[in-house]
Amino acid sequence: MLLAAALWGQHAAADDKLRQSDAAWKAMDRCARAAIKAYPDYTAEALAKREAQRRQCLSRSTLPGGDDVPAPTATGSGEVSK
Repeated sequence: MLLAAALWGQHAAADDKLRQSDAAWKAMDRCARAAIKAYPDYTAEALAKREAQRRQCLSRSTLPGGDDVPAPTATGSGEVSK
């Protein structure tokens, strides 16, 4: 009986962690979708603005990937190599 109670407690803690993780992923997805909706073009300028908006949304929501991650740097001329 004591073992069952201990296992149930661990299972409940794991469920809470899963719910928290799921909620964070959904919120990050909402930030990405809002940024894509605001800047749907695939120009370098629109992509930079989209990333800035996504990061700002993540920061406001205290989610990972906002200000705590360095911004990607653009390299090259933007042409795709063959």
